[in-house]
Amino acid sequence: MIKPTKEQVKAAADRAEARARGDGADSSAAEEFLATALTEGEINAEVVKLAALPMGVYESSRVAEAKRLRMRASVLDALVDAKRIKPAKEETNFLPHWKVDPWPDPVDGAALLDELRALFNRHAVTPKHADVVLAWTLHTWVFDSFDITPYLAITSPTRRCGKSVLMTLLHWLCCRGKKNDSMSKAAIYRSVEVERPTLLLDEVSWVLDLKDERQGILCGGFERLGYVEVCEGESTNITVKRYATFCPKAFGLIGRLTATLMDRSVEIAMQRKTKLDKVQRLGRRDNAEHVRLRQRCLRFANDNREAPAAITPKAPDELNDRALDIWEPLLAIAQHVGGNWPKLARDAAAALSGGESSAEERGIELLRDISIEFARSVWPAMITKKLMTALCADEERPWATWNKGKPISDRQVAKLLRPFAVISETVHPYETGEEKDLKGYKRERFEDAFGRYLTPANDASCQFRGPQASYRPNADEMGTSSDFCIRPETEKDGNEKCEKPANHGQKDGRTEKKPLNGSQAFNDEDNIAPVCQHCGAPATADSPVQACTIDGEELLLHHHCQTDWLGDLSVPPFPQRANPTQEESQ
Repeated sequence: MIKPTKEQVKAAADRAEARARGDGADSSAAEEFLATALTEGEINAEVVKLAALPMGVYESSRVAEAKRLRMRASVLDALVDAKRIKPAKEETNFLPHWKVDPWPDPVDGAALLDELRALFNRHAVTPKHADVVLAWTLHTWVFDSFDITPYLAITSPTRRCGKSVLMTLLHWLCCRGKKNDSMSKAAIYRSVEVERPTLLLDEVSWVLDLKDERQGILCGGFERLGYVEVCEGESTNITVKRYATFCPKAFGLIGRLTATLMDRSVEIAMQRKTKLDKVQRLGRRDNAEHVRLRQRCLRFANDNREAPAAITPKAPDELNDRALDIWEPLLAIAQHVGGNWPKLARDAAAALSGGESSAEERGIELLRDISIEFARSVWPAMITKKLMTALCADEERPWATWNKGKPISDRQVAKLLRPFAVISETVHPYETGEEKDLKGYKRERFEDAFGRYLTPANDASCQFRGPQASYRPNADEMGTSSDFCIRPETEKDGNEKCEKPANHGQKDGRTEKKPLNGSQAFNDEDNIAPVCQHCGAPATADSPVQACTIDGEELLLHHHCQTDWLGDLSVPPFPQRANPTQEESQ
């Protein structure tokens, strides 16, 4: 490092002293700079002039202008950009019918729903319980008071069933109704964030595409916590922005929505009108009646926005948890307006969403049909081939044409059952009545799924038919099998035949046996027989089952199955045994 000379040090000290006194060369230089610098007002005037220039003209002169104004070009760019005229914020009422003035007088809710019903019935033939559409229309004006907004699925089996008419009425009467044939992913979440509209999506095929990213937006937008996050900006200026997706939505389509969307929707199944059904043609333009009803809806919403949300409505017992969430806003509005609307809403909820059948997924539907097939069989297991045949026997069920017009395959059945933790496995002849080991399903593997997903009234898995000769292998006219065997007396309780048991009349150390015979073994009136938990065959008057407590577990077993259950491997399980020996026959 080069040390300064004594002369340099003395000169620096003199300059510092001069600055401290306020005189000298540095002071005069500062005064000269301030005198020549532009004032803030002059700079602003120049920036305004430059901001008014076309972009190309400004770009060609920006460097020279920055030098003239004694500033960096980047600083000048920032000042000019701040002064440029920004486009006005997008008007949220960009559809003319969104601009609504409230009705001058208070509005009775029940009377308003009656007026809406009259208009809808004048132009459309709606199915039974379609009055829920009217409550849904009114709910769009107060949906932000609830945590969940139900979707509306207007479906039909074919064209010309009135879906578009219903969607057009909703477009004019819902709060900020917007009927679209297609919307991009960004258009959906930006529209919902800024406008809070009622989206009416008519005949859009992408609603059915599970791989479409818009599915996630629609599936999550039924609740207040529905959001989507996207990255915006470029390079180092990328930021994450959060958009709300919560708003009322209605879908019009041929067929049905995806299972998830149907679970969030109230379905209105439209049918083509007959020659006896007379309705007025609906124009596609707004009219005075639409304006009047929108005004009355807005006034009702302004006066009653919080009241329905504070109500805990009376809901039908048939609704499951998700259906109750979906119906709660509609039931609350109906209960708030009074009249006959609470009963109409409850009846509609029970009819349209009561039980599993209204919105059940195909997997649950398959579970129910399998439970019925097991109820028809006396065997504890069923081979896959026989199950496929049984499922496809009813042409009105979906399984006969599930595979693109062909019967459902075993792989497709396995895929539908996989979410319920049910898989195929090797089943044995004594479980199925077949001649050899094959792939199939055991009844016991379904018990957990039956209990969780099938209502008790429809659960056929625990109901068994009485013994029938046709269901027994090699059955004769008496309903018994030729390979049925009789255990020798030496196998009873592990004791030889004698007047007094070896344990002196005490119960066996491992089993507590209570034979079920007579009316206990088989109830002809109910046509239900207890079933052996080892071989799966039902009890008969000749072969009763016994309630046995083995190691603390209560079991129902045939007498001849107890030895095998207790571990005597020399006695094979029924009916796998070969024909009885001569000694056993005696």
